[in-house]
Amino acid sequence: MIKKIFILSILVLAFFLRLYKIDNPIADWHSFRQADTASVSRNFIEKGVNLSVPIYHDNSNIQSGKDNPNGYRMVEFPLYNLLHYSIYKIHPAWGIDKAGRLTSVFLSLISIYFVYLIGRKLSGFFVGIIAALFMAILPFNIYYSRVVLPEPMMIASVLASYWYLIKMSESVGVKKRLYLTISAMLFAIAILVKPFAVFFAIPHAAIVFRSWAKAELNTLDIILFSILGVTPFIWWRYHILSYPTGIPASDWLLNSSGIRFRPAWFRWLFSERIGKLILGVYGTAFLMLGLIAKPKREGVSYWLWAIGILLYFSIVAGGNVQHDYYQAIIIPFICFILAKGVVLVLSLSRTTYSRLLTILMTVIIFVSMISLSWYEIKGYYQVNNWPIVEAGKEVERLTPKDVKVIAPYNGDTAFLYQTHRSGWPIGYDIEDKIAKGASYYVSVVYDDEARTLENKYTLIEKTDRFIIIKLTK
Repeated sequence: MIKKIFILSILVLAFFLRLYKIDNPIADWHSFRQADTASVSRNFIEKGVNLSVPIYHDNSNIQSGKDNPNGYRMVEFPLYNLLHYSIYKIHPAWGIDKAGRLTSVFLSLISIYFVYLIGRKLSGFFVGIIAALFMAILPFNIYYSRVVLPEPMMIASVLASYWYLIKMSESVGVKKRLYLTISAMLFAIAILVKPFAVFFAIPHAAIVFRSWAKAELNTLDIILFSILGVTPFIWWRYHILSYPTGIPASDWLLNSSGIRFRPAWFRWLFSERIGKLILGVYGTAFLMLGLIAKPKREGVSYWLWAIGILLYFSIVAGGNVQHDYYQAIIIPFICFILAKGVVLVLSLSRTTYSRLLTILMTVIIFVSMISLSWYEIKGYYQVNNWPIVEAGKEVERLTPKDVKVIAPYNGDTAFLYQTHRSGWPIGYDIEDKIAKGASYYVSVVYDDEARTLENKYTLIEKTDRFIIIKLTK
């Protein structure tokens, strides 16, 4: 009963921590990617659910290199958007943005619970509960547990899939096949939502092949597990080839800048991201101790995750260096190792070390770690350009729903998303965009382009924060 109270308390704490600025518009850190994700959900709400052909608000050629007049968004299979849509339908008063953030919050609570279950099973109760606590309160993870991105669903699916494989390895008969099937389906969801989940399937493979080697599974089981886990992803990737205008360029994710294994690669990933953002510098002490702690029942499971992380960092070098949200998936592994480090410190012999000082230093390191990480992360919550939100509301109020809008923001779609209209997130070639259907221009910068258009076309509204122009003379 006490153990249940512990994990329930952590989940409640995690929930309330994630409510910080939950009402923020999608105009904070990484708002461009959040806006693209939320836009698909908004189109589900306004135009109906179409899982096979998701669409969003960007008609430009910025992402795919081709004009995208239909707004196709052929990236991840939109299961996250379907869940976002469902939560919005349950409580429309939340609005689309808040419903999306809460979708991620609920998924993150599922992840925390599975971290607890996995850690408890592999390394004992204390590792499980401390790992869950780290998942709940790491500032980096709190922020990326309430963004409108598919990562929270991917993380929850990977962890759940692994947990059911553990259950499979302990079961017999019908239950063994049932858990194997559930695990395969959850893994299929994970890679459909985010294919990078495959890098974190090495521990999955270890359990499956160990069971096969012990004759607990036969070859047909392995084949069916693989087919069920991978076939939906293969179908989706084949399907989206029919919509090339909606497939963003992805070569840069690998090593287009040549940064892999260069000093900057090590600095950004291991020093800036893991060392500073995630661990707040001081947490590296727990991480190092966790890495050298003797394994318990987990054997090499954590090390297999570590190999997956290194492969992920190495192969997807460009994406990982450019965007810090790519590291959200490594947080469960980091939490397991941090927990092992804390347990190791607290288990030091009383005859060799001062028990009081050991506990005191552990608390000091813990508080310093969270405090410094929060110092780095707190700026992520800020909306640095409120005029795009204000201008967006005015465009929504003053223009028909079906018009197309030019909302220049250096190619960032966050401003265009705020207008609640389809169109272009960049100016230039205005006449060409008018020919393609643009009928309004809105800007939060009164530059040469805005001045020219103001004199040439019909001014709708102008304040010291934004200008809205109807592109008719």
